Amino acid sequence: MAKARSTETLIRLLIAKDPRRSAETILEFLMLVNRAAAAAVFTVAPELGLFVGFGVTQEVLDWTRERWDRERESLVRGLFSRSDDCLLAPLMHAERIVALLYMKASALDMESLAEASALITDAVARSTREAAPASPVEAYLEQTPVEEIQRRKLELLLNRFEWNVARVAREMNITRTTVYKRLAEWHIERRRVRKDKRSSRYAPTL
Repeated sequence: MAKARSTETLIRLLIAKDPRRSAETILEFLMLVNRAAAAAVFTVAPELGLFVGFGVTQEVLDWTRERWDRERESLVRGLFSRSDDCLLAPLMHAERIVALLYMKASALDMESLAEASALITDAVARSTREAAPASPVEAYLEQTPVEEIQRRKLELLLNRFEWNVARVAREMNITRTTVYKRLAEWHIERRRVRKDKRSSRYAPTL
């Protein structure tokens, strides 16, 4: 049991390092176990496309596309599609379909299929995340030190609440002492707001 867990851990480390190559290796193993004539993994977004495959002919491509177009609704819900010796299985990640697994075999070992599908799904999901360009927010968070982000958040809240330190402390879930400490540490000059100016925002209008 421990050996099986360590093997799976190693596989997932390999997936993290090279998702596509790992998916290819797992798919090849799945083919051998099931004596499949052909096997492939197709991504489904933004459109159907071959991720990895063995023995993929035009006939395989046409059959897969026809099934995807005709049975998309059921595949998206996680249901298999079968025809003679061909199987199309949806690979689900976070309750959404990320790929399709195609197998052409007279008989299938469902246990090996389930285990391999989980690993291939992980590989496809990782590959998709790596390929997707980072959003401006993600890029900012990746490039900006945590301390700088915290500093800017503090300055933003101080301005928003007109330097009401108690309110800022509550918003940041820290003590007022910590707020003052950060002001000193980050050399943020304390600005005093006149009470009449602060309360004018809430003055009744006639």
